[in-house]
Amino acid sequence: LQNLLQVVIRSDKDEDMTIDEHEIGDLINRIMGINGVEVNEPLFRERITSSGGSLQCVMDIIRNLMDDNVTEGDEIFTIKD
Repeated sequence: LQNLLQVVIRSDKDEDMTIDEHEIGDLINRIMGINGVEVNEPLFRERITSSGGSLQCVMDIIRNLMDDNVTEGDEIFTIKD
């Protein structure tokens, strides 16, 4: 989880505390570069853009990773063994 949070902060290239549309692709690539993490890219993009992309909203989306009650198909992140 700590790695994911650092990745989000580093992906905010213009340091405006928002993951803008042009920063989402880099963020997804960075997350996918973390060993064992898979991303539901279309759902992640949709959630970021619909939330306005604020870092707080993105952090809340990442907390989805810790939620055991996410229904199948709504998972944004999957940890591979």
